[in-house]
Amino acid sequence: MELLARRWTGLILTSLQEKPARFSEIGTAVDGISDRMLSQRLVELEETGLVERKVDAKQRPVLVEYASTLMASELAPVFDALQNWAEKWMPARVEG
Repeated sequence: MELLARRWTGLILTSLQEKPARFSEIGTAVDGISDRMLSQRLVELEETGLVERKVDAKQRPVLVEYASTLMASELAPVFDALQNWAEKWMPARVEG
């Protein structure tokens, strides 16, 4: 729970639910995260088995992609429930 509650973790995992992504694609999907923080979170998620890092050295430049693991994919219903709750109880704020 501590890792999942850390800032950016949920957004990183949800960005990887559909398909693997490159570092820059994750950074674009998770608006506001710094490269340093994204790198740190990806290492933590990889160490805990929630994210898998795939390297294709045959390509130039080397292709590195991150993918959610089966363990992480089982969190999808949890993130969906949180999203539904937020949409119900936390209406979008209109900037004036």
